[in-house]
Amino acid sequence: MTNSTPSTSSGQASLPRAEYLKTVGNLKLYIRKDREDAASFFAKDISRKLKEFRDVERRDVLFLSSGGSALSALDRIDEDVIGPYLTIGIFDERYDPLNKISNYAQLRKTSFYNRAVSRGCRLIDTTAQKGQTPGDLADFYEKELRCWRLLHPRGAIMATMGIAVNGHTAGIMPFPEDPARFRDLFERERWIVAYDAGEKDSFSLRVTTTFTFLRYVDIVGIYLVGAPKGHMFRKLMDGDNCAELPGRIVKTLPRGAVYTDAALVATAGYAVPNKFA
Repeated sequence: MTNSTPSTSSGQASLPRAEYLKTVGNLKLYIRKDREDAASFFAKDISRKLKEFRDVERRDVLFLSSGGSALSALDRIDEDVIGPYLTIGIFDERYDPLNKISNYAQLRKTSFYNRAVSRGCRLIDTTAQKGQTPGDLADFYEKELRCWRLLHPRGAIMATMGIAVNGHTAGIMPFPEDPARFRDLFERERWIVAYDAGEKDSFSLRVTTTFTFLRYVDIVGIYLVGAPKGHMFRKLMDGDNCAELPGRIVKTLPRGAVYTDAALVATAGYAVPNKFA
């Protein structure tokens, strides 16, 4: 018997079929038509999970949001799931003494924030106070998170996250040139660290959660859309070195989902559902 290569009707060899992804590590992968569709589905699923924590599991929730695109989707969360059982904060902060570019300052501009205030949520304000250094802010936020954990031993921690084109997630930048520094910053005992990312990002002064804290998070929602991030996503899937691409940490997390669009998936070289092709 001779080996044969599948061919098209014209007699030319056909390309191998692209892999169809259903998961990213332990996390479910939801592929939607476009950015708008992904944002709506993301918010609907977050709303469903918050309602489950409140009504079924009867747990208080620490809800932390990254900045950027994940923050922009919060306004779509159902208003009726927002209430006093929620403590709301930022997953990573841009240190800014003027509080113009901080992620908490951006959160304040959202309808989600206004609803949270009016419906009795507790808010952890991570804007810089007068005379407060990045290290001071990190110590303040670390204390706030650890106190919440002590006061709510049954409480659930939920985080929404994004992953940037350079692979950073939260405020955790890649350090392929210095894995030891990466471990010292993000994989020690602290939940929050302050550091200067230098030229790695236009917002260099960071106060961010660490991998250590991330492993205490009960459930994550990763909002990841757009063709420009496709090549990064393929690289994320093909390797395990987090110092090179911090977003790879999501493949190790136990529970949650990644919400993406057809453009990113196609650019990454994976199969797109027929209804979006």
